[in-house]
Amino acid sequence: MKRSVLDQVAQDYHLAQPAVAAALDFTGARPDAAAWHAFTIRLLNATGIGALGAGIIFFVAANWQDYGTMGRFAILEAAFAACVGFALWRPPPSTLGQASLVLATLVTGALLALFGQSYQTGADLYELFFIWAALALPFALAGRSGAVWATWWTVLNVGLAVYCGLQGADHFMWLWLDRWGIDRPMLLLMSGFVDLAGAAAFLYLARTRFAEHAPHWLARMLATCGFLFGTFACIVGITQTGIFFSHGALPPRHGLDVVAIFAVACALIGIATVQRRIDVYPLALIAASAIAVSTTFLVHNIKLNDLGDFFVISMWLIASSTIAGFLLMRWVRAWRSESEAAGASP
Repeated sequence: MKRSVLDQVAQDYHLAQPAVAAALDFTGARPDAAAWHAFTIRLLNATGIGALGAGIIFFVAANWQDYGTMGRFAILEAAFAACVGFALWRPPPSTLGQASLVLATLVTGALLALFGQSYQTGADLYELFFIWAALALPFALAGRSGAVWATWWTVLNVGLAVYCGLQGADHFMWLWLDRWGIDRPMLLLMSGFVDLAGAAAFLYLARTRFAEHAPHWLARMLATCGFLFGTFACIVGITQTGIFFSHGALPPRHGLDVVAIFAVACALIGIATVQRRIDVYPLALIAASAIAVSTTFLVHNIKLNDLGDFFVISMWLIASSTIAGFLLMRWVRAWRSESEAAGASP
């Protein structure tokens, strides 16, 4: 019996604490010692992998003056070779193999950073992250793990964020983007669609024999990143000024187009989510994005000249958040009841 059903029974029949505890123990809904042990092991493994990766990088940085250029490369290359060797010795889906590929991904970035620092190639920061993602893609494909894919997508998203947000209007990349009529809001939206396409791909893989590559939380992570990019694209398109534009930069030319395209994408995602009736999380992302964009539109047009303007904005935030929360919880309860009824039917 699911925990949600037990909670509903306890609420409907006003069960006392001893009765609730007995029901949890009887149905096995309470995590036992074995479950907590497994969770602790996974948490410690993840913490250890992160600590090893950081330790390798910080060791080179802390002893920068004690080793020459070749010595620094030798340390990182030895660590990289050890990671690849362990992955070949205990290939995925072995835990050791997957952890080794995560470390190999991190060390690849450290090697690229060391190369750029040692030889001053003049490459931009976003180029480092894009090359890092390209070199680490084989590790993600071989990892057969959501953790390896999450690491790879994090690298790619950092590169996309730097590419979209930190380059001034005088940067050479805008020379060819301008020829295609692409401004910053459109570029942000395109980056968001990359993440949304990744989320859709992992949702599809979850129904195939490659399901081990596509845990549900990974699709949620990519959907969140995609909606963040899309929301920022709409905000920049509406305001046409702000932190994403350098001094003297021209305002966006496709502000309304970006908002319209993202609205259509949200509508399609919402329709697909309602048809599947499995996970309400995409609808929560749509609601949060709509509230953020609409509030930005109101603030940008009202200008907040007096206390009454602040009152209007506050009332809109309260009303929109309340309506969104009510609808989301209604869908959660309805879809959960349908799922439990389908599971109970022969």
